[in-house]
Amino acid sequence: MTRKIDVKLYGAFRQYSPNKSVTVSLPAEATVSSLRQAFAEQFDDDNARALLKASAFATDEAVLDEQEPVPSDKPLSILPPVCGG
Repeated sequence: MTRKIDVKLYGAFRQYSPNKSVTVSLPAEATVSSLRQAFAEQFDDDNARALLKASAFATDEAVLDEQEPVPSDKPLSILPPVCGG
C-alpha cells in the first residue's frame, strides 16, 4: 500500500518547482530517509539535490530524524539551511 505525501517547499527550493509543494508516493511504513530519496527523484537539477542533502524534513512541531516514520497525520515541509546575521 502506498500513500501520497505533500511536502511544502520553502526558501531556495521554490526555484525548482512552480508549485509551493511537491507530492511523492511512498510505502505506508516509509521513513524520513526513504522520503528524502523519493523527494530527490523529483528534481533533475544537481544543485537541488545538493540542497536536499543539507536540508531537514519537519512537521509544524518538530524536525524529523532520518530513521523516524513519515507522519501520516501532519503536514510536512522541507527546510533548507539558512544563514543570518
